[in-house]
Amino acid sequence: MKPPAATELLTVWEQSIEQPLLQKTLNLLNLACPEIDSESIAKLSIGERDARLLLLRERMFGSRLMNVADCPQCSDRVEWESDIEDIRLQSSQQPGLSREFTFEADEFSIRFRLPNSIDISAVIADEPGRPYPVKLLARCILEAHCKDEACDLDGLPERVLKALKRRMEEEDPQADIHIALCCPYCNYRWEIQFDIVSYFWTEINNWAERMLLAVNKLARAYGWSEHDILNMSPVRRQLYLGFVNS
Repeated sequence: MKPPAATELLTVWEQSIEQPLLQKTLNLLNLACPEIDSESIAKLSIGERDARLLLLRERMFGSRLMNVADCPQCSDRVEWESDIEDIRLQSSQQPGLSREFTFEADEFSIRFRLPNSIDISAVIADEPGRPYPVKLLARCILEAHCKDEACDLDGLPERVLKALKRRMEEEDPQADIHIALCCPYCNYRWEIQFDIVSYFWTEINNWAERMLLAVNKLARAYGWSEHDILNMSPVRRQLYLGFVNS
């Protein structure tokens, strides 16, 4: 994995503006992981994908995370700082390895794989019908038997589906990160889900806007090209911006 250069990141940001968040994420990983083909990246489990995103974010912007949330009880804004290491629950796996699992509950035996980005995209685009979690499970169940007789998803009791979902979460813990919070104003306690995909892309959007403003200022002040400005080191670029702003 290699962090993209400023020119590369700005290009993938521009090309992804009109695309769904999921596709933006795959574009970013395709750029940062040239050693892996795009199909293998799309087939990474959600946890494995997010583990790579955490590593990439750490290499691009550092390990500290600035977070905000609104308290559900008093609506005050809660801010806190955390570290990527606090939410790193699994390391990235080598793509191409077999990732099939077996699960048994009562008289049921199920062979399954973990959800990936292709599954998420397909479920989002699917017509309304079954609930989202059930659709996702249906795509990931490779084989199901009850007392040695094959059965389909409709033949699996809800308790078995819930147990299977818990097993998937255990095998892919990075896919579902929750953070416990306590409001400093009213002491209300709750949990929020941390989504590295939306968090990371918010940061990239902010970075791109700052970078374009920097290019505009330096080009006007010194007549330099966008290519020359983007290829400066961040330290040198910031020093020149300081001169312009002083």
